[in-house]
Amino acid sequence: MINAFALNGMGTQAVELYRKMPNNLRDHISHICVLNACSHAGLLHEARTIFNEISLKTESIITTLIQCFVCLFKYYI
Repeated sequence: MINAFALNGMGTQAVELYRKMPNNLRDHISHICVLNACSHAGLLHEARTIFNEISLKTESIITTLIQCFVCLFKYYI
């Protein structure tokens, strides 16, 4: 569902749904989807906050955050 929000330009709703999820249900897929949603919606602060809250940072999560920053950088140039 988070990814569906992201793909349809509803980044804020994706973050809201992610925030409502219990921590024990969040996994690397939900982390990547919400970071991707932040990227597409220009929610840099939210992306950084969520990234800092993730306890186990896998390579794919770090790569997604980097891609998020690159997209936002291109957006503002």
